[in-house]
Amino acid sequence: MNELQTDSGLLQTEVDSLFVSIQGHRLLVPAAGVAEVVQQVVCEPADEPDWLVGWMEWRLQRIPLVSFERLGENGGSQSPGRMALVLHAMTDNQKFNFFALQIQGFPHLMRMTPADLMQEMSTESHPFAIMAVAMDSWQALIPDLEKLEHYLSEQLYP
Repeated sequence: MNELQTDSGLLQTEVDSLFVSIQGHRLLVPAAGVAEVVQQVVCEPADEPDWLVGWMEWRLQRIPLVSFERLGENGGSQSPGRMALVLHAMTDNQKFNFFALQIQGFPHLMRMTPADLMQEMSTESHPFAIMAVAMDSWQALIPDLEKLEHYLSEQLYP
């Protein structure tokens, strides 16, 4: 029985995550929040705001496709990526259930523990990132999905 308790303790600290490439950055996103990876995105383009790539049809719903890099204070150029990471809305916003981030390339599944990651002291900051982390030879931003959902709710669904 003691072994089982140890195993369940390990499960609580391990998080299946997706290592996702976007233009100029990589994101580390909890897999539990991902609904689907869409390989061929077709969306209705949006001119404003500049971080909104457009509106895509996904499972009979119209959801926003967001450029994470454009949400940064420095803006950045529009990403040519035609893939999307559809995420569950995790807050109780009652305005939308899903939204998507524009990505480049297929995400890689990784099982992470806090011991695997080192907080990266980076001069680069992003208003929708909780922190920058490093593991072995790569660096990534952990997005603040709750903050992003609140922002989308205010900006797109007033």
